[in-house]
Amino acid sequence: MSNILDLTKRELEVLALVAEGMSNKDIGNSLQISPRTVDSHRTNIRNKTGIKNIAGMIRFAYKHKLIQ
Repeated sequence: MSNILDLTKRELEVLALVAEGMSNKDIGNSLQISPRTVDSHRTNIRNKTGIKNIAGMIRFAYKHKLIQ
Protein backbone atom coordinates (compact mmCIF):
# COMPACT_ATOMS: atom_id res chain seq x y z
CA MET A 1 0.00 0.00 0.00
CA SER A 2 1.12 3.52 -0.76
CA ASN A 3 2.34 6.24 1.55
CA ILE A 4 -0.18 8.92 2.48
CA LEU A 5 2.39 11.52 1.38
CA ASP A 6 1.81 10.43 -2.24
CA LEU A 7 -1.66 12.01 -2.11
CA THR A 8 -2.38 15.70 -2.66
CA LYS A 9 -4.24 17.78 -0.11
CA ARG A 10 -7.37 17.68 -2.28
CA GLU A 11 -7.12 13.90 -2.73
CA LEU A 12 -6.91 13.55 1.06
CA GLU A 13 -10.02 15.73 1.44
CA VAL A 14 -11.90 13.65 -1.13
CA LEU A 15 -10.73 10.41 0.47
CA ALA A 16 -11.92 11.51 3.91
CA LEU A 17 -15.34 12.45 2.54
CA VAL A 18 -15.63 9.20 0.57
CA ALA A 19 -14.79 7.31 3.77
CA GLU A 20 -17.54 9.25 5.56
CA GLY A 21 -20.00 7.86 3.01
CA MET A 22 -20.59 10.93 0.88
CA SER A 23 -21.53 10.64 -2.80
CA ASN A 24 -19.55 12.31 -5.58
CA LYS A 25 -22.30 14.91 -5.91
CA ASP A 26 -22.27 15.69 -2.18
CA ILE A 27 -18.46 15.82 -2.10
CA GLY A 28 -18.49 18.13 -5.11
CA ASN A 29 -20.98 20.44 -3.42
CA SER A 30 -18.95 20.44 -0.20
CA LEU A 31 -15.65 21.20 -1.95
CA GLN A 32 -17.17 23.38 -4.68
CA ILE A 33 -15.95 21.14 -7.51
CA SER A 34 -17.85 19.08 -10.07
CA PRO A 35 -18.80 15.45 -9.40
CA ARG A 36 -16.68 14.54 -12.43
CA THR A 37 -13.64 16.18 -10.78
CA VAL A 38 -14.39 14.19 -7.62
CA ASP A 39 -14.40 11.03 -9.73
CA SER A 40 -11.01 12.00 -11.20
CA HIS A 41 -9.61 12.47 -7.69
CA ARG A 42 -10.99 9.05 -6.68
CA THR A 43 -9.30 7.48 -9.71
CA ASN A 44 -6.01 9.19 -8.81
CA ILE A 45 -6.32 7.93 -5.23
CA ARG A 46 -6.88 4.36 -6.45
CA ASN A 47 -3.95 4.58 -8.87
CA LYS A 48 -1.55 6.01 -6.30
CA THR A 49 -2.52 3.65 -3.47
CA GLY A 50 -3.51 0.47 -5.26
CA ILE A 51 -6.86 0.53 -3.47
CA LYS A 52 -9.48 -1.31 -5.47
CA ASN A 53 -12.76 -0.48 -3.72
CA ILE A 54 -14.60 1.72 -1.22
CA ALA A 55 -13.84 -0.62 1.68
CA GLY A 56 -10.14 -0.23 0.94
CA MET A 57 -10.52 3.55 0.87
CA ILE A 58 -12.24 3.47 4.25
CA ARG A 59 -9.51 1.25 5.74
CA PHE A 60 -6.78 3.53 4.33
CA ALA A 61 -8.53 6.67 5.66
CA TYR A 62 -9.00 5.10 9.10
CA LYS A 63 -5.41 3.81 9.25
CA HIS A 64 -4.07 7.27 8.42
CA LYS A 65 -6.46 8.99 10.82
CA LEU A 66 -8.42 10.87 8.15
CA ILE A 67 -11.58 9.61 9.89
CA GLN A 68 -12.28 8.32 13.37
